[in-house]
Amino acid sequence: MADREEKLAFMAEKIAWKFPHNLLTRLLASHIFLVVIPLFLTGHILTQAAKSSIEETIKHRNLEIAKRASKQVEQRLESIRDILRIVVENPDFFEMSKIGKDLLLGDIFLKYPVFRNLIVTSIDGEILSSTGLYGDTEIFLKSKLSPIIEQGSYASEVYLSDENLLIMDLGEVVIDRFELAVGALCAEVDLRELWTLVDSFNENKVLGESGEAFIFKDDGQFLAHTDRTKVLAAASLQDEAIINDVRTGNSSSLLHKTQEGVEMIMAYAPIPSMDWGIVLQQPTSEAFAPATRMQYQVLMLMLGGLAAATLVAFLYTRNFLRPIDRLVTGITKISSGDLYYRIEPLGKDEISQLAVHINNMSARLRTIQNQLKRTERLETLGKLASVLSHEIRNPLNSMVINMQILRREYKKGGPDLEKLDHYHKVVVSEIKRVDELVSNFLMIAKPPKLERTKCDLAKLVDEIIKSQQPSLLPQGIRTQRLFDENQLIVDVDSNKIKQVFLNIILNSAQAMPGGGRLFIECGKAFLHDQERSNVAKLVFRDTGKGITARTLQHIFDFYYSTKPRGTGLGLPIAQQIIEEHGGLIKVDSELGSGTVVTLYIPLAEQ
Repeated sequence: MADREEKLAFMAEKIAWKFPHNLLTRLLASHIFLVVIPLFLTGHILTQAAKSSIEETIKHRNLEIAKRASKQVEQRLESIRDILRIVVENPDFFEMSKIGKDLLLGDIFLKYPVFRNLIVTSIDGEILSSTGLYGDTEIFLKSKLSPIIEQGSYASEVYLSDENLLIMDLGEVVIDRFELAVGALCAEVDLRELWTLVDSFNENKVLGESGEAFIFKDDGQFLAHTDRTKVLAAASLQDEAIINDVRTGNSSSLLHKTQEGVEMIMAYAPIPSMDWGIVLQQPTSEAFAPATRMQYQVLMLMLGGLAAATLVAFLYTRNFLRPIDRLVTGITKISSGDLYYRIEPLGKDEISQLAVHINNMSARLRTIQNQLKRTERLETLGKLASVLSHEIRNPLNSMVINMQILRREYKKGGPDLEKLDHYHKVVVSEIKRVDELVSNFLMIAKPPKLERTKCDLAKLVDEIIKSQQPSLLPQGIRTQRLFDENQLIVDVDSNKIKQVFLNIILNSAQAMPGGGRLFIECGKAFLHDQERSNVAKLVFRDTGKGITARTLQHIFDFYYSTKPRGTGLGLPIAQQIIEEHGGLIKVDSELGSGTVVTLYIPLAEQ
């Protein structure tokens, strides 16, 4: 194989040396003819269309930037509120001592500079903890506490502080364990990030040299502006149409003339939770300048492309497209997984070189594929061995400890036989545990060969149900068969498949400690993405406590278990058995809604 690859590589180098520019020469010759073809009229039409397209793209881009900025402001304000909600939803928060409250508020104050002040008050307005001076208590009671208690969650109008900073007050009511309002957590929030946001558009030249960005309230008053003097002067947006459009939750990008008569591209989007809006505007003379420059470039490109396509299609269709078609056919076969396919020589140009390199690539891919399979197997065994060594260490430690205790008992005069028997049983139990771990490891590392026989799937399920009924009924668990068809013949190792069914039933029983129902459905299914599309579908549906989404992601990981005595091997081994049969296993569950385990097993060929 190596000699053959070296020969192919040598041939490729020889061809590349002898015919280095064959295809390039053809293309250069064809370009000569392009110069004499007069297509200026067609080019003009195409460039006008390109210019219009670029202008629409710029308008759409500005609109998307405005929407992203709106979403950014929305998410930032919501994250600030979430911080307060997390604090008040802590059932132990209000019962903390004053020092505890002070430490918690101080930690939040230092961690999140957006808060200028945090204060905890009782339902009567008594200030229990604060990160600073909040003002007169009576004023606080009237302006902050009442709306917080009434609404549960409060946000004030934005105002300017004495330092000319944008400030907004937020508040959340504190509920005790009996669902009663016992106080409030109020925060004074510094919204300088709004100014930082609008300033970033100019700093990053998003709107060019003379664009503007601003955020306004539902009455049009500016909250933040690239020109801060407009905010300090309490200036407002004068276009009522845009203000009303934002109030109704609409966003748009349009051409707009300012009071000074400058035509602008204005893109605006609402900030729904606060009834605000954000506007980006840029002079059209600046925004559309790239479109004018692109006009001539697009004209030349379209002329060249049209002429090249026409000439190549007329002169070189047979000589040029035939080898490409054969090359595509070969690539299709190789990409579909047939790495033994070889593309025949296509000529003496660059396309032929490409075919030679693709053949070399497929040969190397075969080698790499075999190496990867071996590496993946060794890596899996390495991980399992690492976990196994960790799992074995615990029973070994237990055996050592109990053997030491046995030794001490033997050295005593007149040892206690009951104790000796107890410690002996512990040692025997741990030895069995180690033996079980090693057996499971061997089953995973080197699964035994399947002993397939044609069986009736429904009968296999019934045998397992009958064997488990004596243990399920005392637990208050009832099983119910819902079989669409009673004759589903599958070619399987019946003992291994029964092991899968048993593991699923035992898991369902453990998920229903207080009793419940286990529904078992059986029928045919059709899978489009499987090699064997006609399969038997077996569903185990219980009414247990369900599985969390986080746990559901790891249920097929080896040695992962949430049970105190679980080994974490049941479902991974079940998955391995099903996949060895060419089938598929899926688990769907929601906490509190039970679990559904679905097995797809190929039907036996008739």
